[in-house]
Amino acid sequence: MQRVNRDTHASQDAASALELRVALIRQHFPPGIAHLYAIPRQGRDGVLEWWSELEGQPHLYATLGREQQAALLKRYEERQAAVSQLADELQRRDQAPAAEALRTLIGRPDLANLYSINDEPLVIRWGQPAPVAAPFVVSPPPAPRQPAPAKPKPAPTPKPTRTRTVVMTERRRLRLWPWLLFGLLLLLLYWLYSSWPVLYQRWQGYTQTAICTPGGAFQASEFAVVLDTSGSMDQRIRVKKEDDPWYIGLLARIPYVDELLANNQPQRLTRMDVAKSSLTAVIGDLDKAVDMRLVTFDGCRSPVDHGVFGPGQREDLVKRVADLNARGGTGLGISLQAAASKMNGRDRDGVIVMFVDGRDSCGTSVCSVSEQIAKNQPRLRINVVNISASTGSNCAASNTGGRVYTANDAAAVAAALKEASQEVAATGCP
Repeated sequence: MQRVNRDTHASQDAASALELRVALIRQHFPPGIAHLYAIPRQGRDGVLEWWSELEGQPHLYATLGREQQAALLKRYEERQAAVSQLADELQRRDQAPAAEALRTLIGRPDLANLYSINDEPLVIRWGQPAPVAAPFVVSPPPAPRQPAPAKPKPAPTPKPTRTRTVVMTERRRLRLWPWLLFGLLLLLLYWLYSSWPVLYQRWQGYTQTAICTPGGAFQASEFAVVLDTSGSMDQRIRVKKEDDPWYIGLLARIPYVDELLANNQPQRLTRMDVAKSSLTAVIGDLDKAVDMRLVTFDGCRSPVDHGVFGPGQREDLVKRVADLNARGGTGLGISLQAAASKMNGRDRDGVIVMFVDGRDSCGTSVCSVSEQIAKNQPRLRINVVNISASTGSNCAASNTGGRVYTANDAAAVAAALKEASQEVAATGCP
């Protein structure tokens, strides 16, 4: 923990006034997003101080190079998008006060209050009114020397006004307004006509689940899961109290996990264990009309496409998931590209759920891949279950109209994956 700034211009009551939003940030966000906002504290002398848990030398935005400034603003926008998504989710869960409190944190950064610590953005004076600058008083210039009075010239004879000409001009202008408005109306109608397919598709995305393709006979959505099987997935993950019946029941769906629950002794539960158990629960909830494709990593080599599993192959798919191991690099970009290449996304709805725990380490930009997917496959959405502090993969969701789900403990991870896959769960489509 380090002090970044002593704010002599801030309100003396600022620290207590911001406690609610600080608590909301720490409760709902992983450290990678929560660290965006500096922690306000009241100093011993009553001066408000801004602290950060980030380690490294703070650098003001204005002292950075152009490339560093651009990268810092991009990371700031990514974290702002996560805050907006969480606020929307709290609103849907009837937690309006918390949602409104978070929305006060969303906006363009004040570059004078933006720092970089090891390339991570840090904002101070958030939630504070801008200080009122003292009025700038300009000294009057010295009085010029008075020239000698000149002889007055005779006043020119005024020309007769052309009242009739002015009135005719105004009438012509008034006559043009209806035609201008009519032309704007025609342009608006043409834009609606040309953009109707895109607008209709977006409206369908808000009013229907992706499993039901509108128009004609029912056609189930395509569904694929891109599962991170990199070496970092072997790290331990926090487990909440074992009195969570939903999560314990979820773990019990895979037989080999039973041994983790055999006694009350602390057990080593990895990210991979939770991913497998959660994905098995998702498979059990899939609609009978939905097939599922599974794509996993093979380091930085070509990803492993396990193929498409129909309703009659659910047990085989569960066994395939249970046999997965964590090893190698994080090939996010190439795995997403491989999954999307096997899906339609133009004449048929599709959903890809990416379960990731870090940035791509194999040289293929997830953002660039998802931009191409949005351009070439507009009916394909990507939901990201991100269990790391890194937000580098969240662009896949924002570029395609999907959502980002974050979690940092076992039960939350399971719930996030379940919610991200809900669009193709057993929803009872007609």
